[in-house]
Amino acid sequence: MGDTNLKKSLSLPSMIAIAAGGMIAGWMVEIKQWFAIAGGGAVISFLLCALMVLPLCLIYSEMTAMLPYAGGEVIWVTNAFGWHSGFVTFWLLLLMYIMAMPTVSMGIASMLPYLLPVTSGQLKVLAAVILILWYFLTNFELKTLAKLQNVFFWGTLIVSVTADVIFIFSGKWSFSNIDWFPFGFSGCAAGVGLLIMKFIGFDLIPQMAEESNFPQKDLWKAFVGSLGFTMLVYALAVIGVGGVVSMEWVAETDIVDPRVADVVGMHWLGVAIVVMGMLTCITTLSAFWLSAARTLYGAGQQHQMTARLVKLNKHGQPTLANIVVGLLSLYFMVFAPEDWLNYVYAFYGLVAGLLYLLVVLSFMKLRKTRPQWERPYQAPAGMVLTVIGVIFCLWVIWTNGNAMDGASWMIFLIYLVAGVLVWGYAMLQQKKNPKDWAPVVINPDTAKPKKN
Repeated sequence: MGDTNLKKSLSLPSMIAIAAGGMIAGWMVEIKQWFAIAGGGAVISFLLCALMVLPLCLIYSEMTAMLPYAGGEVIWVTNAFGWHSGFVTFWLLLLMYIMAMPTVSMGIASMLPYLLPVTSGQLKVLAAVILILWYFLTNFELKTLAKLQNVFFWGTLIVSVTADVIFIFSGKWSFSNIDWFPFGFSGCAAGVGLLIMKFIGFDLIPQMAEESNFPQKDLWKAFVGSLGFTMLVYALAVIGVGGVVSMEWVAETDIVDPRVADVVGMHWLGVAIVVMGMLTCITTLSAFWLSAARTLYGAGQQHQMTARLVKLNKHGQPTLANIVVGLLSLYFMVFAPEDWLNYVYAFYGLVAGLLYLLVVLSFMKLRKTRPQWERPYQAPAGMVLTVIGVIFCLWVIWTNGNAMDGASWMIFLIYLVAGVLVWGYAMLQQKKNPKDWAPVVINPDTAKPKKN
């Protein structure tokens, strides 16, 4: 079958860049949605959401350090609740990562007209070209992509923070202009659940952990660091924009931060924001692509999908998994709905809530059933983290489920039906070809030693 060992080539800064790059994407477009949900109070919503995500990050840190295998959550849930529950986790995780692709294409589509006039058809073609180019890049050694991720992410961080500081000291910014709670406490509370979409990305770290070249006990730094940088960008964006323009102005404009730069008389800054914003979308594409491929790789290892997904090329990349992700991504990019912003938020949030709930329950279960497994990092106050995690996940599921319309529920149900068909195929293959499809559970007792 060839080599099936992923290469260790990711440093801690690269891991942070991949995770935070997955979270920070297209904020100058999506900020319209933030103000629509909670106004200036989105800062409070983001802060509370980040505080609730922090326990999840600590849970993820322990689970990743204990089971640092590509596939992450799929491996964890399989160990806690069995092969079938692991398949459900795989199917949800794949959907969450693949659904990131429309946000990338539509994000670029919303930003590029600031620089030059293009049609929607031309934008679709451009998005497809970028996707095809990225497919070839994903088949080379990961350190090549990691270098690009580092440059794009840290550059975006500098530009976005600098822009907001310039807005605040531009002379046109006023604290009193920020409408903090236009929808009362209910809007702010709903934002805590709905804005979980903007923190989806810390969960990319488990997918890449098998390829990290730093101590597993330090994985928590990648989780907390990516969460902290993301929160910094979001909070400053809301405050910087909200102090210059009104909520009504934000609702009516196409792309917020660059237009605010024009308002303060700095078009050059708007151009810089757009350029870095598009590069950030590319880092998001890269991060979710790599993670989706490794989700397929992990499922292939456990025979929840064909074991052919485990085969690597000479650069240590999962060849077939990259092809599958590329085809699915092309489909979702081409057919992404025009109202993608409203469509994706609730859909994403529901899937994330279900997935994170499975992880929290697996964390609790494995602490009781597998206390002997080595935990290079052990999360403090495990029961407290579990309770907070369960409550938060249920709130995320509830708020996003309520926000989904009939069309979104129909698409979700169709995806679930497709999952049942794929699961049925795997079960059939287990009977017809048990040698290649017999259920496997990856853990410290069964995993083969990894090559460096």
